Amino acid sequence: MELESKKYIDSITDETSLEEFLSRAQLAGTEFTAEREQFRVVEKDTPVVIPSRADYKNNVEMQKMFEHRLKIPRRPSSDLWNNAEELTRLENEAFLKWRSDLSELQERDGLVLTPFERNPDMWRELWRVVERSDIVVQIVDARNPLLFRSKDLDAYVKEVDPAKQVLLLVNKADLLEEYHLMEWAKYFTENQINAVFWSALDELPSISEESCESVPTTASSSINGQLYIRTREELIQYLKGIGHVSAAPGSKPVVVGMVGYPNVGKSSTINKLAGGKKVSVSATPGKTRHFQTVHIDNQLCLCDCPGLVMPSFTFGRNEMFLNGILPADQMREHFGPIALLMSRVPVSFFERVYSVMLPESSKPSALNLLTSIAFMRGFMSASGVPDCSRAARFVIKDVVAGRLRWVAPPPGVDQEQFNSHLYPKDLGKSDSGRVQLEQLEKRGLLEGDGILNKKVDSLFFSETQGAAHIRSAKHDPSCLQNRGTVIPGQVEKDDKRHHNRNKKEKLRRIYVASH
Repeated sequence: MELESKKYIDSITDETSLEEFLSRAQLAGTEFTAEREQFRVVEKDTPVVIPSRADYKNNVEMQKMFEHRLKIPRRPSSDLWNNAEELTRLENEAFLKWRSDLSELQERDGLVLTPFERNPDMWRELWRVVERSDIVVQIVDARNPLLFRSKDLDAYVKEVDPAKQVLLLVNKADLLEEYHLMEWAKYFTENQINAVFWSALDELPSISEESCESVPTTASSSINGQLYIRTREELIQYLKGIGHVSAAPGSKPVVVGMVGYPNVGKSSTINKLAGGKKVSVSATPGKTRHFQTVHIDNQLCLCDCPGLVMPSFTFGRNEMFLNGILPADQMREHFGPIALLMSRVPVSFFERVYSVMLPESSKPSALNLLTSIAFMRGFMSASGVPDCSRAARFVIKDVVAGRLRWVAPPPGVDQEQFNSHLYPKDLGKSDSGRVQLEQLEKRGLLEGDGILNKKVDSLFFSETQGAAHIRSAKHDPSCLQNRGTVIPGQVEKDDKRHHNRNKKEKLRRIYVASH
């Protein structure tokens, strides 16, 4: 393994307004002075609203209208610069224009962009990988491939050299069922996307011959030969095949560049192809921080690029947490992502996975789910109540790791039909967690429809007696003259004034006073 860059580069995907302003000013090379006594009122964050199906449909239509503007920065042509200073100046100008275009796109109503990479050094690493690679492999998560795929990256590779090959490697395909694999395979073949399914950890589920016959084949990809790759030997031979490896002695090895989002499995794929741990792997996004190469044999060389968060459309930050784009430890508002997850996953599936029981309710809330999970797992705060924020991070990490599965359908496929092949239909109520549910209801931490109905009935049918609230005469001087009067129906109480006559005192004081 060769380290191509000794300098570690930090990824910058999310900036505050002040940090973004300073970085753009640095790229522009401008100087500015602070203006004093200029202020404005910043409103608090708005409450989280789960988008409806109509909102999703409208958002998808807007994304199709503006997807041509989702660009990645280009490296200036070598004909425009003669030295390093001119190259740096041109790169900064290109970055500034690119960020300005994305900022203008973000200002449109209804469009939300993912946090994209803002560090120019990270994009320079991508340029180096593209320039040196014969095949650029874009690795995506199989649970939501279109969110992690950048169409403009394929276009940029062809701009650099039309002879370069592009490949979409759909990793973590072991988390999908056979029906999901066939639907996504049908979508890729119909849209002429050169894609293969792969798992860097486990083998793919076996695909029946009947299912293979139901998917149309193309000249670029066939079901039996290319779409489903199960072993490292098959993937190595496939890469050598599309790279036109020459067996002649002294021939140049094929260079394959691995590009993709953080935490999609680039380093895990390289380690599996190399047959050992060649690059570091972590569950935290952004473990790879520099460009490095790994030689598989004399005919194949792999380049591991740092994880790049490319600009893409999404429905909000909640979607980013569920897909692992943003780390769960950076989550500030924990009810929004869980509420979005509950709109996609049946409640009975949560009860089965976490051995909890939610109260009977027409629409279970994220608060009830997080409270039950926190109480069951022992996530308690210092005040003795369930820690919902810790439970939310626990659930989000299960989603990212694949222990709690959710798979996005291809365009044109209904989500409920897609979920019917993922979650069992015979999921019913289980007695597991009934004791914990009763304890939570007694403490008043959970309230289902039954408890709320009982409270309403008790308040509605309870016998109440009217009572007049009279101010004490001690605080009202006007009532002191009527002190001897007695209100009908009440008994006059004696005035209890002790005046501390027999107050206990320390013996040393009594002893000193008597002598």
